[in-house]
Amino acid sequence: MHTALALVARWPWLRHAAVAAAVVVIAVHWVNTRTTILLVNQNASKPIVPSTYYVFHGMAQALKEGRVGQVDLAALQRHEALHDPWAPYERLPPDRPHAWVSYYTLDIGYSFIVETARLVFTALPDNHLRALALQLLADVATVFFVFLLFSQWSVVLGFLAAYLYTSNYVFQSLLSFPFYYYWDIPFTFVVLGALLLAVRQPRDARLWLTMASVVLGVGVWLRGTWWPIGFFLCALAWITPALRARLVLPLVVFAVLATPQVVRSSWARGHLTLSTRSTWHVALVGLGYYPNPYGLAAKDEVIFKLTQDKYGVPFRSEDYWAHDQAAKKEFFSILRNHPGFVVRSIAGRLGESLRGSTSVVSYAPLSNGAYRILCVIGLALMLFHGADRRFLGIAAAGTYVIYVCLTCLFYFVGLAYDNVPQVALFVMLMGGFDSLLHMGRRMLPLRTAVRSVRLQADRDAGKQAYR
Repeated sequence: MHTALALVARWPWLRHAAVAAAVVVIAVHWVNTRTTILLVNQNASKPIVPSTYYVFHGMAQALKEGRVGQVDLAALQRHEALHDPWAPYERLPPDRPHAWVSYYTLDIGYSFIVETARLVFTALPDNHLRALALQLLADVATVFFVFLLFSQWSVVLGFLAAYLYTSNYVFQSLLSFPFYYYWDIPFTFVVLGALLLAVRQPRDARLWLTMASVVLGVGVWLRGTWWPIGFFLCALAWITPALRARLVLPLVVFAVLATPQVVRSSWARGHLTLSTRSTWHVALVGLGYYPNPYGLAAKDEVIFKLTQDKYGVPFRSEDYWAHDQAAKKEFFSILRNHPGFVVRSIAGRLGESLRGSTSVVSYAPLSNGAYRILCVIGLALMLFHGADRRFLGIAAAGTYVIYVCLTCLFYFVGLAYDNVPQVALFVMLMGGFDSLLHMGRRMLPLRTAVRSVRLQADRDAGKQAYR
């Protein structure tokens, strides 16, 4: 290594060549991995497009008419009747009967992302291809941001992080089909990265914190899980003296972005609430993950049928409120009668999610269990290292614990939900590599000094022998 560094110092063009080679390798790797996964999951005969995607596409089109969070069920049914996932989604003519409803089943933030894709990629058919194209563009930006983030510690680490990001199979998989599951990945990187940059660049701390608050403000429109993560990261910034004085503007920005979502949700439910997303439906689906005598299964259709047969609740795709209340009654009925089953189910799903048993392998042939052990070691090294490494380690570990525990309380972390935790694990892993590089740099001068002493001793011995 000493010889290589000496050569780079003597011939700077070697460094430029090494950087260019690293960029080419990462770019080729990104193209290969993304092309391969897209060809598999977006094949012409049966592309992977979640059924709910078309709801968000309809909501995106409705924004042009000023209908925020509304979808035309008549247009949606007409599109579904085509049985063609590649068909462009078209609005009904004005003279046709419409069935506009407000959509409360899921948070509506993804409709804004779909509309952005529709406006940017007008050359593509007006279907899920536009959303996929925007995800690909965001993924390229994420590669650059990952490099920027970890090159703060070392340029070598930045290139390694960019390469490992493109190699992560979870990131590849979620990118390959259009839905909001993917968007938690760049959001988490930006939030954690902005916090780190705020610590490292005190003069620009307010700017970086504001960037994080913008992403969090958009995130709560996307998924309710961003609320507890946002509260935790805000508290972490507050107890950090270097950041506390710069939090006022970011908090105001977050409030401006998030308040309309709270107002809309609270207006719909008649009381203060942060989201209209169904919770207890998912909780019953989660209980169906393990064999049980209650007729539960990890399938939405089974839970819909159960509440309809037992409680007489009709299914409404645009709003699960009545169904969710029936699901809540069923959940607590099981909890009262068989609390052991509920506790064992939650604990079992939490254990499997922590081990990665319910998700795909992140880096083949490394098992998820081994990968998580490496990430924990990386976290320990970040905490030992101190300063900004410790800050980022705490932010990543806290985000991971909050997300996984809350998700497993009602469901489990399968592939679709292995987005935020996968980013947190990635940060911990890179913290471990950073510590290894740091130790290597510290050992290099020592090795050079020892080598110099040995050479001098050999010279002295040779002179003595000559005499």
